[in-house]
Amino acid sequence: MSNVPPPDLVPIGKFLKPRGLKGELRVIIFNEHGSSLKIGTEIWLKREENYFSRKIKAIKIAGEKSCIMLTDCNTCEDADRIHGLDFFLPRDEFDPIGENEHYLVDMIGAHVLDENKKSLGTVTDILKMPAQNIIVVETGKNEILIPFVDAYITFFDKQKKNLIVKDVEGLIN
Repeated sequence: MSNVPPPDLVPIGKFLKPRGLKGELRVIIFNEHGSSLKIGTEIWLKREENYFSRKIKAIKIAGEKSCIMLTDCNTCEDADRIHGLDFFLPRDEFDPIGENEHYLVDMIGAHVLDENKKSLGTVTDILKMPAQNIIVVETGKNEILIPFVDAYITFFDKQKKNLIVKDVEGLIN
């Protein structure tokens, strides 16, 4: 396992508390659907400003009860040293998707335009909420929160990194 992280790491989850005595940890996985996490996948962990990698030894994806076991994490004490850390996967290791599909992380940095092509700002984050994801748009002096649903989102151009949103009264103005 390498000590030099790839340049395109994307946060995909967070380790929670240890489960049991054999090094298993509960996890939050930011995108459980179509997850690229499998046994043998090398993931990157970040402690302060340093990255290190581990391979997945076992994984169970089950919503709030998801768990992962890593190589070199065989005891509760080992798991204690990892809990609370975020984990990452290189973008180029994501599962392939269809031509008209995209990962939410691809929207970060996109220019947000209304239907009249007026610039509204830039996508800075995507919040995972129970009902739907929320797109955070930095407008310069303010933030706009736009629900990621068809009622508000018209089109996302992956190549040009443009996100077109409907001009819904009260949402943007």
